[in-house]
Amino acid sequence: MDTLCRLMSPDLPLTIEPKRLARNGEVIAGQYAIHDMQRLGGLLHDQTGQVIFRLEFTFDERRNIPFISGEIKAQVKIQCQRCLGGMELKINNPVYLGIVADCAESITLPDGCEPLQTGEASLSLQGMIEDELILALPISAMHNANVCKATELINEINNKTGDSPFAALDKLTRKSCTNRRN
Repeated sequence: MDTLCRLMSPDLPLTIEPKRLARNGEVIAGQYAIHDMQRLGGLLHDQTGQVIFRLEFTFDERRNIPFISGEIKAQVKIQCQRCLGGMELKINNPVYLGIVADCAESITLPDGCEPLQTGEASLSLQGMIEDELILALPISAMHNANVCKATELINEINNKTGDSPFAALDKLTRKSCTNRRN
């Protein structure tokens, strides 16, 4: 019943205690506005849209480690690094985190599980979701070549250039070597 109430509640907690939530087997689902996430917003072309998430907290008795699993979805507008225009990117990021106290404890996590080191008992729910979204962004996003406005311009420039800028240097070097042999 507590899980259903949490899913229906429009108010999300500012901070969460992952260990307590894991011991109780809780689920938190909700959404945030992208414009409320300043670090993420600084990496985007614009800050419109919503982030939708569902996180399940479980506890592994054998390893004595709490886990967070679920998914984070968003549609963001990022900047194409070829034409510098905006482009849509759908993020559907699976989450599988093991809550650890230190690096040594992270060795015991199963394959595919990322460590989340918490020095304190609680952490910012929005901050954790924002971190996961930032990690899901591509390093250098570009439109497909057949869609990008800059592709035609780049092809035009490449066709006009013709010879390499070092072609003249190559000719001088060859001429110099020929003169020395004679």
